[in-house]
Amino acid sequence: MTQLKFFIQDVKRMLGKHKIRILHIWLSRAFIGVLVYRIERSLYLLFPNIYGLLRVPLIPIFNLLQVYSNMDIHYKADIKGGLLILHPSVGVVISGQAIIGKNLTLTGGNVIGAKRKTKKGEFVIGDNCYFGANATLIAPVVLANNISIGASACVVKDCLKDNAILGGVPAKLIKIKGDNKKNSINLKSSIK
Repeated sequence: MTQLKFFIQDVKRMLGKHKIRILHIWLSRAFIGVLVYRIERSLYLLFPNIYGLLRVPLIPIFNLLQVYSNMDIHYKADIKGGLLILHPSVGVVISGQAIIGKNLTLTGGNVIGAKRKTKKGEFVIGDNCYFGANATLIAPVVLANNISIGASACVVKDCLKDNAILGGVPAKLIKIKGDNKKNSINLKSSIK
């Protein structure tokens, strides 16, 4: 039941202020990808010990839908409501180890992955986070709330400051939103 509530929140974010968009989005890649994730997550939560076996006959259907949506969101990933994926044709991957807060926005080409030995709880993304195009996160990483990650950035270290803007490879703190001072780098000197 919780996944249905989360899916309704996902759809509301996809619709934005124009509810008539439902005529367009119900066949979109983002809608299909999020729907498949929410169905698989619901089944996994209902049958946690045997879902791996129950899913075997469903794999061909899920794989076809995954190919259409161009998203690979693992059913063990714990993602709260309000998931918004803006350009899924570029691809999106989310690891099953991830614990993600509400209102995550992905722009496309995003990889939220984990190293092999990463455990649940070592891979947390807070509420209202935004990933720019092709931004990557490799866990174990913990991110606070309201974090924006710049395009093509690669996050490999924790950021426990709310409202942070991260960028670069590896990603570093650039600025705290609302703070006029630059924190880690001087943007003018990095352009030269």
